[in-house]
Amino acid sequence: MGQLRNSICTALLAFPILASAGADICQGLIQDKVIRPPQTIPKPAKRATYTDPSFGTTIRRVTEVPVGSENAVIKPMYATMQAWNADESFMILWQRGRGHLLFDGKNYNFIRQLNIAPTDIEQVLWDPVDPDIFYYPTNYDAVPNLMAHRLSTDTSFLIKNFQGAPTNCPVDWGKLLSLGSDPQYMSYGAQKIVGLKCGDRKFTYSISQNQILAIGDSPSVNAPIPSPSGNLIYFDGYVLDAAGRFLRTLDMLEPDSHASIGRSALGNDSYNAVAFDDAINGTLVSHNMNTGAKKVIIGPATGYPYPPSGTHISAIATQNAGWVAVSAVGNPAAPGLLDQELVLANTDTGQVCRIGHHRSWAGEGQWGYWSEPHNVISPSGTRVLFASDWGNGASVDTYVVELPSFVNDRLPTKVTGFFLYDKVTGKDIVEIKDGDEVNLVAYVG
Repeated sequence: MGQLRNSICTALLAFPILASAGADICQGLIQDKVIRPPQTIPKPAKRATYTDPSFGTTIRRVTEVPVGSENAVIKPMYATMQAWNADESFMILWQRGRGHLLFDGKNYNFIRQLNIAPTDIEQVLWDPVDPDIFYYPTNYDAVPNLMAHRLSTDTSFLIKNFQGAPTNCPVDWGKLLSLGSDPQYMSYGAQKIVGLKCGDRKFTYSISQNQILAIGDSPSVNAPIPSPSGNLIYFDGYVLDAAGRFLRTLDMLEPDSHASIGRSALGNDSYNAVAFDDAINGTLVSHNMNTGAKKVIIGPATGYPYPPSGTHISAIATQNAGWVAVSAVGNPAAPGLLDQELVLANTDTGQVCRIGHHRSWAGEGQWGYWSEPHNVISPSGTRVLFASDWGNGASVDTYVVELPSFVNDRLPTKVTGFFLYDKVTGKDIVEIKDGDEVNLVAYVG
């Protein structure tokens, strides 16, 4: 259990963006504990919606990946990594064998494949404020570069090379610059702090200030995780200050269980985790990083069963503090309470509502890891994205729960009577119909 020690600089005050908890996004949704097993329904067409028969919520199918190969997977990057940009106008998904794909964040139209080379699938960070930029540590030639990508120009550019002092990251395929093996999101405020590692070297870095804030060495496979406020760091069960100095140990038996760092409506940073073998178990246990206090939100102590397997947590509703999304796989053959479910919870009030079945078998089926739901709550907290193999089916696609609080201000364009044609001969080349995805490139003709 390594801690970050010997900070080289003084902690800086963060500038948190404190969002109100806003409206009750569980209003009108099912909040009971009755077992509601998934009912058999046909897989919807791409972009079509259906009403979850058990919970009454609206769920939309976002993608339709071609079947017939191991690459029949389009999924969110990870539960702890925001899929949407700051204003939810764009969204990133990942396709096996193809890479990261950019979609319209409101009508879900495919836009383009992103020409980026992050260290791993999950290692892409949307800027918490600027909707035009995201960041990623790159594995290109093993050079330890942190890159940014600007959507409006479709170009990547260097933020920082970490080969020099004090980080001294090597050009080494065994010590790639990364967000760690269990990556999480960045701070929300003006400092734009990311947690990084290269080998045993661990550090936090402020993008806006171009400054190393904390640095140390540990054999851990994880990187330090900056809190949303930027004032704290989570590292392998410990809470550190912004300079990497020890503050407290969180009360948890398994500091490497699936978790997501977030914040409360009161502005406290929180570490939200599943606890399987702790003295107090729970599908969602929220730890107050500022005080060390913990409380079970979803677990036996609040009337729910022992945590199902395949539980993932997403606490990155950057504009709706306190709300967390949870997905659980459990037993798809004989589902009980929480098995196969998507759930919303408020870590301040303890409110829990059940928002749908994801219908994915994940580790119990043929796709394994690739069909884990990896639910992602949107910045506004009004949508929850997830992957599903639809009952251990032939492909893994992405779906989204559109909660009653979601207002779509950009609907898909209806296309009729539209053709690509050869400007020389005047002949039609192909008709483009409503629902078609088109990538326009230079055409000689």
